[in-house]
Amino acid sequence: MERYRILEELGDGTCGTVYKAIDCRTHEIVAVKKMKRKFYFWEEYWRLREIKVLRKLNHPNVIKLKEVVRENDEVFLIFEYMNFNLYQMMRERQRPFSEDEIRSFMSQVLHGLSHIHRSGYFHRDLKPENLLVTNDILKIADFGLAREVSSMPPYTEYVSTRWYRAPEVLLQCKSYTPAVDMWAAGAILAELFTFSPIFPGESEIDQLFKICCVLGTPDLASFSEGTNTSRLFGIVNYEKISPANLSDVIPNASPEAIDLIMQLCSWDPSRRPAADESLQHPFFHVGWVPRLLCDPLELKLSNMGKVLLDT
Repeated sequence: MERYRILEELGDGTCGTVYKAIDCRTHEIVAVKKMKRKFYFWEEYWRLREIKVLRKLNHPNVIKLKEVVRENDEVFLIFEYMNFNLYQMMRERQRPFSEDEIRSFMSQVLHGLSHIHRSGYFHRDLKPENLLVTNDILKIADFGLAREVSSMPPYTEYVSTRWYRAPEVLLQCKSYTPAVDMWAAGAILAELFTFSPIFPGESEIDQLFKICCVLGTPDLASFSEGTNTSRLFGIVNYEKISPANLSDVIPNASPEAIDLIMQLCSWDPSRRPAADESLQHPFFHVGWVPRLLCDPLELKLSNMGKVLLDT
């Protein structure tokens, strides 16, 4: 670690503390994550989930792990440095993001998620703090809670900060899928418009209540066996909650954005579109006019031009 000079602390989490540092050989700015637990053998830290996952992921929208250093039984993860996270950007910004900016951020989130899921993992801790941005390039970070899609349940109940936690996790389902990441993506998309969490629960039960207030009460048949749906009955007036008009909740969002949020934040995990499917949604194709919708005269003139060029 003599190679790196610590400049400032960036954040402190459950597993490690992150610092801004400079590589004294190359003068490159990097992020150093110092793990809190001790590692007495090489084999121990190579089994660290974050290292295992990041060694297999290589994508422009996934943070790059540059190096792993073990020194005096401590482990340091050296990452590329990013200037901000989305939470900081929203907190410090004076005006709303334009829909084009939101489209760009979400497109990058979904491209990153698509790569993660196709590589056989799901993130499980997607939230604005874990989406890092430099020069409008967004990268997904913090894979400490990532799991292999092929791993066998039961999974840990506590995944993701509560506000971005999918209802099947809140309902203590043991066999959830990468659809938990898609729920979080929908919650983040909504927040990018309002700068406030769409489901700001103060406890897990209150979180379910907040979701019911926006989406209405769910069809209990949409949940898989083993889901603790009895938690829903702790909500006051459970059967009387009707869905809100999402356009009233997020008045500055386009109809396309509202529709995508509704699809991603579906009570039923099987109804949430995958990352690849989400990228095909009209929200990402604003201004695109299908060929068949062109004016017939314009289409005819265009074809005549092609004929003249060919001759």
